[in-house]
Amino acid sequence: MGWRDWKGNLGLSGVSPYETSAAKRLGHFFEWPMLSLAILVPFRWYFEFKGKLTPEWIYLLDWSIWGLFVLESVLVTLWCRDKARYLRQNWLNVLIIVAIFPPIWHFYSFPAVLRLIRLIVLVDVFIRMVKVIYRFLRQNSLGTTLLASTIIIIISGIMISVIDPAFESPFDGIWWAWVTVSTVGYGDFVPASPSGRLFAIFLILLGMGLFALLTAQISAALIGRVGENIESVEQEVERLETDEVSMKLRLDYMDRRIEHMERLLERLLERLEGEDKSI
Repeated sequence: MGWRDWKGNLGLSGVSPYETSAAKRLGHFFEWPMLSLAILVPFRWYFEFKGKLTPEWIYLLDWSIWGLFVLESVLVTLWCRDKARYLRQNWLNVLIIVAIFPPIWHFYSFPAVLRLIRLIVLVDVFIRMVKVIYRFLRQNSLGTTLLASTIIIIISGIMISVIDPAFESPFDGIWWAWVTVSTVGYGDFVPASPSGRLFAIFLILLGMGLFALLTAQISAALIGRVGENIESVEQEVERLETDEVSMKLRLDYMDRRIEHMERLLERLLERLEGEDKSI
């Protein structure tokens, strides 16, 4: 079962690749506004829990979140050819619209357990974030580099916890390896033995290379995205130029056909005039 099939089962398939280009563009347009909920929703619940939001602000934010889900679902559904398929493959959006309808939560008191239902909003946002990140990591083997870096950090953390007494557990070593490779270096863990320090020198040099490689690949991915946009624009210009040329050819052909028809009409009129004179 592919990634799209899993998303369909989760109710987050998005716009089908077989839909119209307008529907797909609209679906991509709503990606970033919906991802902004990843920041808005946790802050809204945090401030409500801390009692720092007035009921008016809570009400406004709840209606804004709900309205964004409704706006996306309605507009994309209207632009899709197969509306039933879109709603069927994105059933979680419909469930969220019903489950977080603001008057339900503001005019009725529910136990805290039932209020956890509203967490399905974060499930929706999280799946969307995974989709965007996955699409980005596929470019320039960035995902492979991140996976290799993670493996190196874990192995290095376990090794330093074995060879250096300053580290009491592998988790301490992994934390130290992480901040070392990222060139942060908090200094909360420091190798004490000569062998540990030699290993640290090796990891620092390796970390510099990994960090430079990741930076280069992220830059290449971003530049590649810009290059794709430029290429698509150039293709569109070429298509328009080709359409313009073909239109000119069609007009020239029509002009020739009209001229030919005019000559035929002139001959026909001359023949008819000649027959009238002979009579």
